[in-house]
Order: sequence, then structure tokens, then C-alpha cells
Amino acid sequence: MPRAYETMLIVRPDLSDEPLEQLLSSQEAILRENGVTHVEITNRGKRRFAGFEMKKFKEGLYIQFNYEAEPNAVAAWEKNLRINESVLRHMTLRVG
Repeated sequence: MPRAYETMLIVRPDLSDEPLEQLLSSQEAILRENGVTHVEITNRGKRRFAGFEMKKFKEGLYIQFNYEAEPNAVAAWEKNLRINESVLRHMTLRVG
């Protein structure tokens, strides 16, 4: 039974519009290949980190994904996020 999830990505701030769109569309395609439904992507904007750096960046672009998926689909997607060099960090929460 699919559950609702929310994943927040922190992406490299130096990505221009076109590479960012390619990243988001490829991540959405990976989700849909794994049977994920109701994908909503929200760009939360660029934010400065609170006194620390992530991979030598002092700020990051926050992207929020809301979707419904099976737990194994989420695990498969997170594996992909870990190896993607454009994603600085990610965090997934089960909603509801």
C-alpha cells in the first residue's frame, strides 16, 4: 500500500536553470519508473547554511518532493540520490 512521503533535497547552488531542470526531470522519471504516484516538486529557493559548509558550499538550493510510494521505491531513489554529485544532502520523511 503506497504511503505519502516528503523528500527535501539540498542541491548545489551553482546549477543554472537548464541543468537544474534536467536534474529535477531525471529524478521525477526515476520516481515514476519505480511506481511512484502524485509527484509534486516545489522549489524552496536558495538558502544560506547556518555557520557551516557542505562540500565547500555555504548555501544550497532547497527542492521539496511530495509523493506517494511503496517503501522499496523510496529506498531505490535514495540510493540514486546518494551517488548524484549535484545533490549535497537529502532527507525523506513519511507523512501521515
